[in-house]
Amino acid sequence: MWVAWKVAQANSFVERELIHPVQRTGPALTVAPVACGWRAVAVTARGEMSHQEAPSFDGAVEAGWALAEELRLSKIGEPIPLTVALAARYGVYERLTLPAIDPEELAGMVRLQFEKSLPYPLEETSCGFQILSQTGHPAPQTTLLAFGMHHPALAALCAPLLERQREPQRLTLWAMHLAAQAPAGEVACGLWREEERLVFGIFENARLGFIEVLNVPESELLAALPRILMSAEMAGAPPAFQSVYLDRSLSALSPSLGSLLGTPVHELELQGAEPREPIDLTPEPWRAEQLRRSRMRQWRSRLIGVGAVYAALLVLGLLWIGLQSARLNALCKQAVAMQPQVDGILDEQTRWRNLSPAIERERYALEILFAAFQSLPSPETRITQFDLAREQFMVEGEAPNAQAAIAVAEKLKAQPALGGYRIESGQPVILPNEHAQFRIFGK
Repeated sequence: MWVAWKVAQANSFVERELIHPVQRTGPALTVAPVACGWRAVAVTARGEMSHQEAPSFDGAVEAGWALAEELRLSKIGEPIPLTVALAARYGVYERLTLPAIDPEELAGMVRLQFEKSLPYPLEETSCGFQILSQTGHPAPQTTLLAFGMHHPALAALCAPLLERQREPQRLTLWAMHLAAQAPAGEVACGLWREEERLVFGIFENARLGFIEVLNVPESELLAALPRILMSAEMAGAPPAFQSVYLDRSLSALSPSLGSLLGTPVHELELQGAEPREPIDLTPEPWRAEQLRRSRMRQWRSRLIGVGAVYAALLVLGLLWIGLQSARLNALCKQAVAMQPQVDGILDEQTRWRNLSPAIERERYALEILFAAFQSLPSPETRITQFDLAREQFMVEGEAPNAQAAIAVAEKLKAQPALGGYRIESGQPVILPNEHAQFRIFGK
């Protein structure tokens, strides 16, 4: 039970960490090797495919950007996802059978093996592996194909992209795309051309189990095939095949190859299929740079959004100021038009104010003085002075005590005839004869 759980855990790790399935939900661009050069393949969001071949990788990249622009695959501010499917000559491969199933242990063993066999430092290499089979009985064991890609070689190939700061989103192996054409559960072999080189591969359950770049001309291929098969068998690959897949350009070899291997020969579709378990070989520095640029694009998008909101608020503010200015101008024009009427009303009010002492009875001097006499609380309280102006009057008098002086002001306030005046009085002044002097103003 423990071994079965570890196998399941290893498969989960491989699917999650080492293998990155690509689910195309949008447009994509792929650059892959062909018989005499490279091919750019553009796929739209609807699955429509368009391709263009070029004799060099640089030319294929230029053709790919032209296709992307023609098909309008890229969005404003968003680079189109680019996949570079590497030719077999860029990698170092080893088929290994290791006594472990734990993915971390397998990764450590693969790195240790490459550290012994690679002709260049391991720090300059992207290492990975693809599991072909696993078993837990009688002991844990994993068969896999390990591969290493030298960073300087990848940088030299992708120099046109790196110079434009357009690192590929994903680096895969073109042979894995071709292996995906083989039926699941079968062992097959394939023979195809990459950049005028012959490549031989063994496909196990639609996965790449063995690969070799052949240094023999086409005319000597059949003679060299037994040696190639012996090398594959010595590496641990199965020697018997249910099918053979052949490049169309090598169709002349189909009868002889089928007779030699005793299996049916099928045409190899060089368009390639998406592997069920594509592996990303992108160097870590490239991934870090992609992440940095992605974050920069996000910040740029956010700043553009903030700027757009600020601009919208500024436009709205200017529109509001313009509306308020228009309203103010309209009110000013209305005020200027009404100014003669206002001046006439003010003149009329001034004339009535000047005439009010003569035509309003409650402002007659006798009426005010009579009201003041009516407000005297007792005969001992006398009015000693009375002054009348246009807007106010003043009553001054003497009362036998302070209470009587205060009573005069209170009664004066209660006079109906003086309702239009505001009556004000201060504290009574006590005279030497102990009488109280009062002074009352009506305004």
